[in-house]
Amino acid sequence: MSTTPLLSLIATGCLALAAFQNGQAADAAARLATVEKEVAELKAKFAENEKAAGESSAMAEKTAKYLNEQAKAAAAMQDVLDASEKAGFTFGINPDSRILLLAGWHEALVAAQKDLPLPPAPPAPEKNGANGQNGQGKGPQ
Repeated sequence: MSTTPLLSLIATGCLALAAFQNGQAADAAARLATVEKEVAELKAKFAENEKAAGESSAMAEKTAKYLNEQAKAAAAMQDVLDASEKAGFTFGINPDSRILLLAGWHEALVAAQKDLPLPPAPPAPEKNGANGQNGQGKGPQ
């Protein structure tokens, strides 16, 4: 058997394999570029969402604080109205209208304090097993 056809066959196989590998490398590079572009876009969207969430959280905290202050003011106003009634505000000219006014005002103040949304309690600090001896002593047994 002649070595020329055998060498030609091996050379052709090597060239075909090299061409195939170059095609795969180019395809992998294109896929990598696409994935990197998508990751960059997702990072940008995540940063936008994180900023928006922070702004929403700050607004929710401000709103809860405002509502809490309004509820405190309503409770204080109820005390003032009670004191006014005890001092005789409802007596005088047309006491029925004053009684109705105070009753309505009381109802409005109760409604202002009902179902007040409170912010969630802060998380409890994690216990890490510290025993005050820098890890040198024995813990509770």
